[in-house]
Amino acid sequence: MPCPAFSCRGDRPNLRLASGEGGVHPPSVEPMKILPTLALLAVSAISLHAAPLRVFIRGGEKTHGPEAHEHERFLNDWKKLLTERGMKADGAKDWPNAMQLSKTDVLVMYAQDGANATDEQKENLAKFTKRGGGLVVIHTAVVGQDTAWWKSVIGGAWVHGKTKWREGPMELNFSETKKPGDPHPIIKGAVDFKMDDEIYYNLDMSSDVRVLAESDTGDGSPKVQAQMWTYEKDNYRAFVCIPGHLYGTFEKPNVRAILLRGICWAAKREKLDEFCKPEEIKGLSEPGK
Repeated sequence: MPCPAFSCRGDRPNLRLASGEGGVHPPSVEPMKILPTLALLAVSAISLHAAPLRVFIRGGEKTHGPEAHEHERFLNDWKKLLTERGMKADGAKDWPNAMQLSKTDVLVMYAQDGANATDEQKENLAKFTKRGGGLVVIHTAVVGQDTAWWKSVIGGAWVHGKTKWREGPMELNFSETKKPGDPHPIIKGAVDFKMDDEIYYNLDMSSDVRVLAESDTGDGSPKVQAQMWTYEKDNYRAFVCIPGHLYGTFEKPNVRAILLRGICWAAKREKLDEFCKPEEIKGLSEPGK
């Protein structure tokens, strides 16, 4: 493209300023010569901005009574929801294979004994997290036979014969928001709220997790235990949400906001509210309204 203000011939610029009644004017530029370049830059910028967040949902079979452990329903509904919000969503009732993981930014898990995995599936997951793939693990997906392995991946896991549960009324306390400094961005603006669901407690927890929310166990165990946490290790992030026993939990605006933010955080996106609706953000500070 020719230099607009001077001649590029030789080592001395030859200014070609046009003067008239209004004084000195900049030289004219031939629009047709710069349009292709501008168009190319615009397309490149749009492509970078519009890169979809790729999510794979590892669902499973329904295992409990009405409205409980609706793993397959969640898989179908949230594939649609995430797609409508602008993500590229896929999923299945089993672990994704290596090819599927290669096209995934965040793996969302909600399945009974969701952490049960073959050696090949563990290897595929290790490659996924090594390149920075994120994890969002919900309720039953913290359960598996290999507690030590799963704890090393997500920061906490179910221990058969030790971990307990309690269904019914519960209160989710966002302990992070009450500490000095800024709370974790996943729960920014969230206030404590009550609901019917299920808590897990006496999990095997790593000391490296960042606890975002807790609940009272209601028995003789350590009274307050983690129900939401984040875990960062090597090049990846994991967000864990224990609530999710009843399907109605996923329909609460504040819970949706937290899960959508958790997906964005696990993907290392800058704008965590990118896929949230205004009423979901509002629900964080006004639950139940």
